[in-house]
Amino acid sequence: HHPTVLWAQCKDTIYLTIDLHNMQNMNIDLQPNSIDFKNTTDKQDHAFHSNFYKLVSPKESKKSTTGHKMLMVLKKAEGEWWPHLTKELTKLNFLKTDFNHWVNEDKSEDKASMVPTGMDFLQIMGGMGGMGSLGGLGNIGGADGSFEDAADEEEDSDNNDQEKSTK
Repeated sequence: HHPTVLWAQCKDTIYLTIDLHNMQNMNIDLQPNSIDFKNTTDKQDHAFHSNFYKLVSPKESKKSTTGHKMLMVLKKAEGEWWPHLTKELTKLNFLKTDFNHWVNEDKSEDKASMVPTGMDFLQIMGGMGGMGSLGGLGNIGGADGSFEDAADEEEDSDNNDQEKSTK
């Protein structure tokens, strides 16, 4: 079985998050061109292997484990954007984009270093207020409540034309 692996990048860094509820006997082999992960428990083994798109610097990379997640900050050997994480172009079902850490390529490096981690956009949006239930929309009109339907205006125009032609 594969653990869920999230990835993101900025110009000189790759962020890998391994999400696994029972990290007991982990073995990580980080090489400049690949990563091997294995976690063995009484019930199930989880493992994956990936060849990186380009090289990383294992000596400058770091990892941190909190709860059921391991965050790895991998320093790229060359500071350039990667079109994807792996050298292989096949889709890996366990590998997903980590939008909590993602920085767009067109953002400046200053902004990239300021991106907070773990942002909950639903919570942010929920605190912004809003338009409520919009329950009173049925009575909306112009400033004086006098918007007319375009079809009604055309009917009035047609009726006026008919009245003029009968006179």
